[in-house]
Amino acid sequence: MKNRINEIAHFYNNKLTLSTDRIYVFLINFNLFDSNDFIELLSNNEIERAGKMKSSEKEHQFIIARGIIKKILANTLEKEPYQIELLYNQHGKPFINEKYNNYTIEFNISHSGLYGLIAITLDNKVGIDIQKIKPEIDIEALSNRFFSDDERNELLKLAKNKQQDAFYLGWVRKESFIKAIGLGVSYGLDRFSVPLNKKESANVVVSNFENKKWHCFDLMEFRNYKTALTTCANNIDIFISQ
Repeated sequence: MKNRINEIAHFYNNKLTLSTDRIYVFLINFNLFDSNDFIELLSNNEIERAGKMKSSEKEHQFIIARGIIKKILANTLEKEPYQIELLYNQHGKPFINEKYNNYTIEFNISHSGLYGLIAITLDNKVGIDIQKIKPEIDIEALSNRFFSDDERNELLKLAKNKQQDAFYLGWVRKESFIKAIGLGVSYGLDRFSVPLNKKESANVVVSNFENKKWHCFDLMEFRNYKTALTTCANNIDIFISQ
């Protein structure tokens, strides 16, 4: 994988040159935005969904992330943001019907704590995940519930002080995969395995899903966050805007 950092000032005001061999990733610091600046871009259905979030923080994240993705897509498609209609499959993954040079625009959104991630590409299914590390969680209980046998065995072989890092690395990789295939947790997190060690790229082990190989990429580590991206494309450039 070719991984290049490309800082794009005012990223949602730029027109992207989308490509099948390129993925744009945007890191959002929610503290830099006001959800009131984006609320008018959301549909009535999205405003209703935002209002049902478990906390004001999550509502704030939802509105900003959807507003930014609409601005990015609108500039790229030469439309107004209110003209971008985000649709959702039965498992909640957003998509749009508009094409770009006759290709399907694929994108994904994730947010946790103070930060969010957006990934956009063409014609390659993509999933992205960011997780804030919470030291108080019960790693053993969660891994017993959601990890595969191989992953649990790998985790248990590690020293106690290494397990939290490995758990979260595996968690974001697994989440990015189930988001990439568009099935979410309904697919079953224990049905496939990802490596729990630090590698730039690792194939996700899945039994014959859509007859494709899926590739997991570690994007960045900062403060108390882990991130990962999964796509069915391997030789691809990833541009990260921070």
